[in-house]
Amino acid sequence: MSLDFKQIFMINPNPNNEYPNYENKLQPRMEFDNAYLKELFLKHKIEIMEIVSNETREYLENEDLCNDDENMFPRRCELTGEWYVGDITISECDENIFLSVEARFLGFYENPSIRFPVDDYLGLEVWLYYDTEKEHFTYDYINSASI
Repeated sequence: MSLDFKQIFMINPNPNNEYPNYENKLQPRMEFDNAYLKELFLKHKIEIMEIVSNETREYLENEDLCNDDENMFPRRCELTGEWYVGDITISECDENIFLSVEARFLGFYENPSIRFPVDDYLGLEVWLYYDTEKEHFTYDYINSASI
């Protein structure tokens, strides 16, 4: 089974860099070690978001990592296919540049005690590194977490 993935964009500005979620609709929390790293992110934003989109899709379409089995997390049948960016962090360590983008996926909730029938369900943190010789970001790995 394949999901239709759709990135959604939160409408509320986040001037205090607070924790965003589906309920508060805050734009991503961003952390840059310095102005150069912020500029680097902005310069490569389209490339970065294509990598994040492709890697999260690949993760969620992998039957070993995501399926509809009762004891599986994440369960594909509980995902809406919609996602947004929650956190962006770019930092430098020992002359290496690392970037983390957390994609937050929405899920369906059938429990009547839950306030929203659709809410945050899964976080996929995509890690990239910057190749200074080739001047582009490259996928490194992905972490998953329930949110």
